[in-house]
Amino acid sequence: MKVFVLIERRADYSRYRPILQRMKEDPFFEIHLVVTGITLLDLHGSDVNYIEEDGFTINAKIPMFEQNGDDSGAEMVRAMSRVLTAVTFELEKAKPDLVLSGFDIGGNFAVTVAAAHMNIPVAHIQGGEVTGSIDEAIRHAMSKFSHIHFPATEDAKERLVRLGENPKDIFVVGCPSIDVLVNTPYLPKEELEREFDLDFSKPFILVIQHPVTTEAMSSIDQIRETLKALKEVNEQTVFLLPNNDAGHSKIIEEIKQSGFKWIPSLPTLKFINLYRNAWVLVGNSSSGIHETPTMKIPAVNIGNRQMGRERAFNVIDTRNDHKEIEKAIKKALYDENFRNNVSVIKNPYGEGDSAAKIIETLKSINLEDVSIQKIFYEGE
Repeated sequence: MKVFVLIERRADYSRYRPILQRMKEDPFFEIHLVVTGITLLDLHGSDVNYIEEDGFTINAKIPMFEQNGDDSGAEMVRAMSRVLTAVTFELEKAKPDLVLSGFDIGGNFAVTVAAAHMNIPVAHIQGGEVTGSIDEAIRHAMSKFSHIHFPATEDAKERLVRLGENPKDIFVVGCPSIDVLVNTPYLPKEELEREFDLDFSKPFILVIQHPVTTEAMSSIDQIRETLKALKEVNEQTVFLLPNNDAGHSKIIEEIKQSGFKWIPSLPTLKFINLYRNAWVLVGNSSSGIHETPTMKIPAVNIGNRQMGRERAFNVIDTRNDHKEIEKAIKKALYDENFRNNVSVIKNPYGEGDSAAKIIETLKSINLEDVSIQKIFYEGE
């Protein structure tokens, strides 16, 4: 089976990585890998280098964003259109049996729409979830253009059925990024402490705060509220810079001027090991919802970006208000009863076997039986 995969940013690569590793080791599969988006941008850490270091062959690179392009919703649409146009030629050249798309990201949306129009079956990872921002609409739209579904939870599966997807095409597999957390080798703490100038025996806060596209004009105010709270808490803090959705430039500017440590991006090995030693994840990344239960650490989830997403009780939700954020961080760091409860939490998004389930399902499916013509499912 020749499988076409497009990677736009570290968020989707972290989920594709365990699946691609298994495909690479299995002669049943042939991978056609295309890289685009901020993985090609120096400002965001050029993650394309990490993909190559992981041993994957990149068949094509599609420029999506300019190195210093506009920070606006309009530029996000123009960027998406560049991928939508270019990826059609790559699909024609590759002639894949299947497109594996995922999540709620513009580049993956583009390849999903293109493949559906070109009568290529699409398997979509993590549809059916509810969130805030423009991501919600993109994710559900991708589900309607897809033919096979790999949601993370039963709740997401039920929502896909309500959206008119046939249950026989839906396979609950968990979140593949958890596979990475479980299987990444451990690095010595002392090595990381030296590299990042940290002391893991003391409270350490990891922060990932992205812009909210539907609230782009408020991005600067939102990050300032977070920074105020972090300065009041006054503990070791490291920021991972945000993605480049509309509103990102002001966030990056404020972080760089804040005096806190910041990193554009990291290879998976170092990022996961840094993450393992965090006392709390702060911000609005989906990682706070999907991955912190596996890490057994609290998450302070700020604002509307993850609104409505299924979550474990380790997640503390706050508004974009520095007093609320400060209170939540202090609970996450210093409330021993809360931290003890978090240490035995179960992750609703799976146990780290998502990639194996996806591979097993793809090998069992006869693609000739997959109907390209989508029909709204209304029950038997």
